[in-house]
Formats: sequence, C-alpha cells, structure tokens
Amino acid sequence: MYHFDRRARTSAAAVALIGAALAAVWTPAARAAGTTAPRPTATQLADSVPGVPGLPTGVPPAATAAPVTPPAPTAAQWPFPDDFSATEGTGLVQGGASLWTDYLYDDYGAADQAGAQNGYSSLAPAHGSFTYPSGVAGDTADIFRAAVGLTQSSTYWRVDWSTLPDPSKPIAEWTMTPAGASRAATTTTWPANAGLSTSSGVEYALVVTATGAELLRAKTGQVLGTFPTTVVAGPNSFIVRVPRSVLPVGNRWSVQLAAGLAGSGPGFATVPPADGGYLAGGGANAYNITFRRAQTQEGAQVCPQYPFEPGQLATLENGLDDTARTTSGIPTVECANSWMENDQANTLLGAAPDTARYALQVDWGQLAAHADVAAPQLHGYTNRWYTTPLDLSAYGKGINPPSGTYTSPTFLGRYQPYAVEVPPSYDFAHPGPTPLTWILHSLDANLNQYGTLDPTQVVQECDQRSSICATTEGFSEGQWYYSEAEVDFWDVWRQMAGSFDLNPDATTLTGYSMGGWATYKLAEEYPDLFGQAMPLEGPVICGLRVAGSVQGYAGGTQCTDDGDSAPLLVNLKWIPFVMTCGVVDELVPYPGCTANAQALRSMTPTPYRVDEFTETEDHLAYAVQNDFTAPDARLDRPSADRVLDPGSFTYVFYPDLQSVVDGAGAAGQIGPTRDYWVSGLTGRNVAPGTRATVVADSRAHPAPNLTAAATTTAGIGPTGWVEQDETWSAGAVPAATAAGSLTLTDVATVTVDTVAARLTHGRLLVTTDGATALTLAGLRPGTDVAIAGHRIAVADGNGRATMDLGTGATTVTF
Repeated sequence: MYHFDRRARTSAAAVALIGAALAAVWTPAARAAGTTAPRPTATQLADSVPGVPGLPTGVPPAATAAPVTPPAPTAAQWPFPDDFSATEGTGLVQGGASLWTDYLYDDYGAADQAGAQNGYSSLAPAHGSFTYPSGVAGDTADIFRAAVGLTQSSTYWRVDWSTLPDPSKPIAEWTMTPAGASRAATTTTWPANAGLSTSSGVEYALVVTATGAELLRAKTGQVLGTFPTTVVAGPNSFIVRVPRSVLPVGNRWSVQLAAGLAGSGPGFATVPPADGGYLAGGGANAYNITFRRAQTQEGAQVCPQYPFEPGQLATLENGLDDTARTTSGIPTVECANSWMENDQANTLLGAAPDTARYALQVDWGQLAAHADVAAPQLHGYTNRWYTTPLDLSAYGKGINPPSGTYTSPTFLGRYQPYAVEVPPSYDFAHPGPTPLTWILHSLDANLNQYGTLDPTQVVQECDQRSSICATTEGFSEGQWYYSEAEVDFWDVWRQMAGSFDLNPDATTLTGYSMGGWATYKLAEEYPDLFGQAMPLEGPVICGLRVAGSVQGYAGGTQCTDDGDSAPLLVNLKWIPFVMTCGVVDELVPYPGCTANAQALRSMTPTPYRVDEFTETEDHLAYAVQNDFTAPDARLDRPSADRVLDPGSFTYVFYPDLQSVVDGAGAAGQIGPTRDYWVSGLTGRNVAPGTRATVVADSRAHPAPNLTAAATTTAGIGPTGWVEQDETWSAGAVPAATAAGSLTLTDVATVTVDTVAARLTHGRLLVTTDGATALTLAGLRPGTDVAIAGHRIAVADGNGRATMDLGTGATTVTF
C-alpha cells in the first residue's frame, strides 16, 4: 500500500463523520481482531542469530557480541553473589545477600527551586534542584546499586556508585531500625548532617566514605565502632564489613540509604542555595536516596510540588487537550519523570524531610538461610540497565555537559540505562515470540521521553499492539544515533533478546524529531531488519533540508558529510512507512518531508503512508499533546513481518560508516555491510560523504505484477487531516528463470547468498565501475564457476567461490 495523508481543517459535519469512522477503526474489538498468533518457535529460531533467539539475522557484530559481564568485587571483598536485578527500582535476595538496583542519573536532590534542571538534556529536566559545586564532577553522589550481606560473623554493607570520578567526594549513610513493638516509632534525625529524618525511627547509622566508616547510635551520636572501607574501582563499590559482635542483627530490620558530598569534617557537606539547597536553611543534604520502588513510587507520573514559573502553567494548559493532563490542572509535560526522581525530589523537600517511605526490609533469617527471592517480573513501564563494552573515559568522568546540537557522549558511566514497556498481554511464563517496537528519543530529550511525557502514545504503540517497546539513551541527548549511540542501540537490542521472547521478524522502528531522523537512518542502513517504520516529524538529514539545499548542523562530520537521507530512500522499498509532517514545523521544514514522500511514492511496491499536518502548532507543541492516535492507528497490529530476501532491491550505503567504535573489537563494529542476500560489502572510496550502490535482481525470485487504487479520507486528531491512500494489489507472478544481475558502483567486495536469492545455479550478469571481488556463497561444494566458458573458480567445502572482476559487464555462470 501507498498512503499519503494531507492533514487539513475540515467542516463540523465532516469532523463528526470522520470521528465515527476513526472510532470504528480504533476500537478495542478491532485491536483484538488485528493481533496475530505467536509464530512457531522453529520459525523464530531460523530467523534469529544462532544462539540468540529473537535477535534477527543481519544485525552488525556489535549486536551479536556476548554481553559484557559487569565488573565485580572479589570473593574476599564481597563473599556473596553479584547478580543484581536488571530492572531499576527493584531488588532480589540471593546467597546470603539482599541486592537492590537503584536508578541511574537520578542524583538531583530536593525540589526546592522552581525551574531548576540538570542542564544535561534541556527537554528532559530534573525536578530536583541540586547541582554540583565547581570542581566536582556530575553524577558523583549517584547510588546505582546497594547490597546487604550476612555471614556467620559479620554483616556487609555495599554501595555501588553509578560512576566514581573521585572516590574522596561521595558520602553514603545507612540507617537501620530493628523491628519490634518494644521500640517506639519516633521521628529521628539522621546523624552526620544528612538533613533527613525518619518518622518510623532510626536505631543505628553507618556513615561511609572512601577513608572509612563509623557506626553510630542514631539518637545520641555515640560512636559504636569504626571500620575500613574497601574501595573497588571496577564496580565503583564502597564495602564495609561490620562484626556482628558490634552490630547484633536479627529478625527483620528496616534499612535506608542516602548519599551526598563529603564535608570538610565528619558527615555530609551542606548544600547551599547556590547549588539548589533549601532556601530557608537546613533541609536535605542528600543528592540521592535509594530503595525507591519502580512503578509504585518513581514509576508513576509524579508532578513537582514547587510553584510553576509565572504564566508557564496557563500557557501550557491553553495549548493542551484535557487528555494530556495527569493531575488536576497540570499537563503531562510538567509531570514527566525524565530521570525517575520526581518522587525523591518531592519527598526531600522541606526543612526536615521524612524519608520513611523509602526503606528496604531485611530479613536476617532469610539471609542466614541463603534463601532465593527473585526480582519481580513487571508489566508496564520500567527502566533497565546493562554494562557497555565501550571505553568512554576519553570524554571525561561522570557526566560531560553537552555543547552544540551534535554532541559527543554525555553520560559516561560503565552502566547505561534504557526504557522498556512490557504490554499486559505478555506472559512471562509462556510468552511466545513477541513483536518489538523501538521508540527513539528526540534531540535534547532522554530515554524516558515517551513513557513519562507521552504515555498515551506508549499505550497505543505497545500495549494495544501487544508489542514490547524500548527506548535507548544513546549516551547523550544529541548524538543522532551515530557512533557510540548506534552501538548502544545494538547493545540494548541484544539485552532485550536475552530478557524477553522476541519475534525476530516483527520489529517496528519509530521516534519523534531526532528519533524520526533515526527511523530513516537505521532503516536505510539496515533495511532487512525491520517490518515497518514510522518517523514522527523526523528531519530528513541530521539537521535540515529545505527545497534541495542542505544545512547540516555543525559539530559532527556525520551530520554534514553523511547526513542526507534522500539518496538512501531507495533502500526502503520493502519497508512499510507511516510518516507525519507539519506545514508550520519550524524545526523540520515541510519541503524536506514532502520530498521524501514523493521519492517513496515513486517506488513500487513500497507499502507506504504519509500523514502531513497542516495545523498551526509548532514542532514542540505537537509532541507535548500526548496524542499520536491517527498515525499510531496506521501501524499494523502487531508489526508486519519484515520482508526476507526479496527478488530485487537497491542498496545505497556510505562505506566510511563501517567502523569499530572505541577499539572495542567486534563489540563496537557497526555500519552498513549487507542487505538481504548480498553481504560483505565494502567500498573502494571510503571518503566521508561518498556513496556506494548495489542494484540486485534475481529473476529466479520474481515479484508479482502490481496495480494501484487511490482513495481519499478525512479524519480528526490533534488537528484535522485528509488521507490520500494508494492501495497496491498483487497480480500474476512472472515465470522464474535461473538468471540474475548486479549493478555495482564503488563496490570493492560483495558476497551473494545464492540460496537466499534462489539462484543456486544459472547465470549472474555483474556490471561494475571498477575492480570488484565477487564471492558466491551457498553453492554445492565442487560447483564450477565460469566466465565466457572458462572455469575460473570451484566452490570450496563451504560452498563459496571468489573471483576478481574488472570494469564493465561480466556474465558469471555456475
């Protein structure tokens, strides 16, 4: 199908009719009827990377490399398992230890000053107002993981920092309250200038820095013992062992943990108002408090409690529909929990904030028995993490503030986050192959853009389509999914395949703005991986293209040299596309989008759709409406299967994008090297901006004849729209012949999979503009390969034969 939607205002009568028609399309019954049965496991395995069910064949080596094992302390340092939950805001019990996973990049403290934000992603503000003083790297006081272990003689208290730029800077404080009716629950101020209190009472406190730890009686400040801190550089751990003779544990205890900056004396440094501290004096000095639970605390949308800036709320409300509000009078955009720290920010607000809501219940008998309690398997929206294979130390430590529109990596930790939505239909016990939908984030946004800013979009694209969804962080807010950001995409896909039962042939690619650009970019570089794609307001280069002129953003050579997606649109022939474009979009010029639409419309038989918005809202206003109902309704439910090895296709690629990122070997190897039944592609000219082309046709696998029928309909959404829909019908299939052709431009090497091309014998006409090494794979071992009647190669034991071809046309027979 081809679809071309031109959104325009409609009359009241037309709107009424359109609304009824749209409702008929988008009913729960229609959605249910549109789902498909899970694909058989045998089919799933056949289309997957060997050993990684659900990861589609054709991904680059960066995706197939074994996941990196997180660095861990030695058994002497930590005599317990190290298998932390992969879901942030959850914990588990294993082998004598309680292991908790906190959130990455959530160290923003209390929400005391309206409008304060972290400055690392301008469209993903933190609600906490804390910043770090000059000379202290960002992310210094960010707790990533926490663990409590028990042996016969000692307890162990472990804090893992997200990054550890300078071990002398952070401080952590554990507070502990044994359960029991004999201990009156009275509000207790935390020792060591943490600026916190606990209404359920605190009995002990363990204050930990890199130089040592003190165990205190909380109410009196009495020092019960001092202990060395083991600092472990790999996992960024502070570990303290406390003898049970000093701290007699038993039954159940309530444990809390917070972190800040170490002061010049014992205890926390006071956070001044200049760094976001409490304006009235006193208040929390903790940048991060852990044991906040996914979904029930940070997972839900939590609006900030400080006042909005004058006029801000009214302006936003006037531009939003009622469906975009999450609490009375507050639009979604103001409640977006971009860093999963809104609840923390509100809880830490005030002169003596009560943190009793954040506590880990430690059952010492359970630890003594080495009981196993698995991490929860959660439906809905969560953040997860993995360990990157890349070395980002060259970019700095902690968090490197961005500069410009194209940025290098900003979030430099070994541990990296990504967001996942698991639909209610997913059965963890018996899942069956499940579609995957990528929703890639925008420029200056982050991994939580859709889950917390556009929850309706997530429901429509994920839950109602029975699709798991994922959003990567990409190490920064603006790397345009090149280099490290692309490696992150493949690493997350590998993690997803290892964690969920994915259908390798049913992957949808979408995203807004820069995420829409990446929908073009990734689909064009790896077209054989995706079943369908939907760029939402996506620029057509890494920057702007207006009426044929290229205006690349400065700061990255990829954006200017390799960023124009228009010449690569021919790669999308076999991928259904849904597109949205805005006539008054000030960031994504309308002419660039229509140029793409015209190019795609000219290709047959691309299943294709364009939604062009003509309302007066600008680029950002459309995004924050939290309403993508019309384009979401046009996605197949679940994702259309990817086309496997069509008979004919064209593939244009940039050879210079074939690279190994940060010397990570295969784990960093990315770039366009294959499409359908050709692989091993390299270019003779690898200068930035130079394109190579393969035009492939196997007449042993002919496509059916096609005819088109056009229809026009109108509809409503955030604005009115008119859809021009071209539907393609398949006719007769031409007779197959044992022949094929390749036309090559600037191609140095190419391999043809003769089995996938259905051309295991016959002739192949190769036309090339220079020297090319051609390999035929999938032949029967011993097959003769000839040119002009002369045998030039014999297929080896693996069924491969390689030959050197010169400029011009050559017929190869086999």
